[in-house]
Amino acid sequence: MFGIDDGTSLSSSNWRGPTRRRPPFYRRAWFSALVALFLLMVLAVLGGYAIIVTPLWEKAQVYDLNEVKKLEAASIIYDRNGDELSRIFVLNRTPVSIKDIPQHFIDALTAQEDSRFFQHNGVDYIGLIRAVYLNLKAGEVTQGASTITQQLARQTYGLMERSYKRKLMEAFVAQRIEKQYSKSEILELYLNRIFFGKNFYGIQAASLGYFGKDAKDLTLEESATIAGLIKSPNNIEPIKHPERAKKERDYVLDRMVAEKHLKREQAAMAQLKPVVTAPQSTDARLSYAFEAVREEVAALLGEERASVGGFKIYTSIDQELQKKAEQSVKNRLAEIEKRPGYEHQTYEKFRAIFKDWRSQALASKGNATPPPRPKPEYLQGAALVIDNKDGSVLAMVGGRDFVDSQYNRAMDSLRPVGTAFIPFVYAYAFTRPNFFPMSQLADEPLGNDRVMIGGFTGILGEYGMEVSNPKWSRQQISAREALVNSHNSATVRLGEQVALDRGLLRPEFKTFVKNAGIASPLRDAPASCLGASEAKLDELCLAYSCFANGGTRPTRLHLIQRITDADDKTVFQLDEASLQPVRAMDEIAAWQTHTSLDEALHRGTGAVSREYGLGEFPAAGKTGTHHEFKDLWFMGYTSAVTCGVWVGFDKQKTVFPEAFSNKLALPVWTDIINASTKGHTAQDFNPPESAEKVEICRVSGLRATDFCYEKIKSPDGTSKSVRNTYFEYLRPGTSFSASCNLHTGEGLSADIVAFHQGMSQVGETILPADLHRFAHIEPVHIQGPIIIGSDPYNSERPVLRARPVNDDGSPIRRAVPVGPEEGGDPSPAEKPVIKLQPPPRLKIEL
Repeated sequence: MFGIDDGTSLSSSNWRGPTRRRPPFYRRAWFSALVALFLLMVLAVLGGYAIIVTPLWEKAQVYDLNEVKKLEAASIIYDRNGDELSRIFVLNRTPVSIKDIPQHFIDALTAQEDSRFFQHNGVDYIGLIRAVYLNLKAGEVTQGASTITQQLARQTYGLMERSYKRKLMEAFVAQRIEKQYSKSEILELYLNRIFFGKNFYGIQAASLGYFGKDAKDLTLEESATIAGLIKSPNNIEPIKHPERAKKERDYVLDRMVAEKHLKREQAAMAQLKPVVTAPQSTDARLSYAFEAVREEVAALLGEERASVGGFKIYTSIDQELQKKAEQSVKNRLAEIEKRPGYEHQTYEKFRAIFKDWRSQALASKGNATPPPRPKPEYLQGAALVIDNKDGSVLAMVGGRDFVDSQYNRAMDSLRPVGTAFIPFVYAYAFTRPNFFPMSQLADEPLGNDRVMIGGFTGILGEYGMEVSNPKWSRQQISAREALVNSHNSATVRLGEQVALDRGLLRPEFKTFVKNAGIASPLRDAPASCLGASEAKLDELCLAYSCFANGGTRPTRLHLIQRITDADDKTVFQLDEASLQPVRAMDEIAAWQTHTSLDEALHRGTGAVSREYGLGEFPAAGKTGTHHEFKDLWFMGYTSAVTCGVWVGFDKQKTVFPEAFSNKLALPVWTDIINASTKGHTAQDFNPPESAEKVEICRVSGLRATDFCYEKIKSPDGTSKSVRNTYFEYLRPGTSFSASCNLHTGEGLSADIVAFHQGMSQVGETILPADLHRFAHIEPVHIQGPIIIGSDPYNSERPVLRARPVNDDGSPIRRAVPVGPEEGGDPSPAEKPVIKLQPPPRLKIEL
């Protein structure tokens, strides 16, 4: 290009002798090759710019810069009737002005993220080179190459792709933003938009969420802590990872020294302090139900799409029922705390403690580290109400005060279920042909070594009976009676027969429980038969709905039915498949368990519900007390809804001695279930058509006879006999034909006389005086009607059978006993004779 080196050289000589002169460098071959390579690179760059960069630059000009100012709009929550419940932000964000952000936070932010923020035009080329150098020197990524403006562009327009094209696009858009907005505006928009971990969007949400104070009140150390979160918020957030947060905070403080925002002595003093968080809700108007709605929207739409806001969210919440549930949990638990001798922290005591802490925190004014925010240790409660048909959540209470604790105990808390679990042991037993509610179980003391609840020795306690001094009958009782009155020993014996195999739970039983709706794993031990395994309240509500629905349950629970955007376009609609019920158990097992739970509520462990004001409508339910009175449940339902209540402490401990669930959880359940009937009518339960109806004597547990009556005294002092039976529905083919042999008919004459007088106005009825002599004889089932009209004894109806008839349809006459021939009085000694019609004459032809 500049000359060709042909290998020749000019010769010359000096005092040393002949020499050889080299050609100039620009005439050498290597220089020509270098120049050619440079020109090729220039051409490649120009070509790449024309092919790649120019289209990206042109595309960057299309973005609407007004979007930078647009943050999420409020979304409206509607209840099941279409009435507005609340307005919320799906993303936890509260915008603030740049004037409300302390200068030391801005210094910490720029030192960490963009030290030349106030000098560059959106892209810091010097900072880019320096970041690469420092990262290589440190051996890790300590500084990002993107400026604050580039990060704002990325967050606003969703430029999340990891590629050089995205970086170029980000740089072009950042330069446009710098031309459109001032540095102060860019900082304000950036700090109100970016993510700081734990669903905290914006500096105000992070300040309240991590330190319980407004952004304007942040101290130097707190500012450095929050600024240090930006590069990896979830991995550094100080509540879960205080050590990581402190390391990043100290680095930010060092960067502030390097950028001359802080003296070394100040940084050293700040670095000696620990990271102390004081989390607080960012919006006291929220409740557990609204927070659950917000989380479900984010899960359904994705946080990026949800951040747009402006949605109309149609939920299944019953507004009036929700208010009643929240009120009942607060009021009933406050009553418990007023009991004489109650030893734990009360809600009112915590309010006083929190008030003192708040005063100290405000008094510090950032000059000293405030004491840690106190955590609530008072008695907690949770309640959940679901629709039995489709699993929609009608009311949800996750705790007593959402501001004190955002932990949703209704949906997230795993706690031992206690005796609220035992209906599933009986339901599983009832699926077998050889087990039914009249099956007999031994009600006798049981060694705890067979159960291992609270220890390995001694006798298993009967805390499930919900009485102060439980006793064993030491005789056989029916499975129904064992469930109604929650006999622990009898339940374990039943579990050993059907649910356990060599001390471990049978896989079939685990599958049965899972199909019912309890997805949490069961502990593989005998204690699981008495509810030692943990489950969540929403799982139990789903499982108990099986008994209300004849063995089916909703597919899953849901809060949100439909979501529309700002243009009323549907962005989510609950699909029909989610509304279809699933079969969890057969209808006969579900019915037999349901009728037992009906009696458990009205005459068993839940009978005290009448004292709490339980209304007159069909309902059923079961108490649930765990060992040492640490977790207390009541699960129950009507035909329309299922309601579950839990009471206990977040850190498991005894509420107080003999704190039975029918004293703590049942009152809350009674309030809520009464309120539910106003909008969700409780109807009668119908037995399965395939079951066989049998009348059972309550005393013997066998088929009832005409003599199954019990004497009771009326208010006037007179005694009368009352039918003491109930109807059982058995699986077809069940072998159960024994009749009651405990009732002999003694003492019934007065009632029969009264009945006879009412029916025929006859004043005397003769009964054998020695009727008791026939008590050992098994009664014979009647074969024909004995009473015409109303039957007060509800006697067994005979089965009509075919009778022989002649060809013309007339009945074939049978021989009958008759008296003596006409014309004389019968003698007492005479026996009746059989009179037969003479045969027709025979005609013999010869």
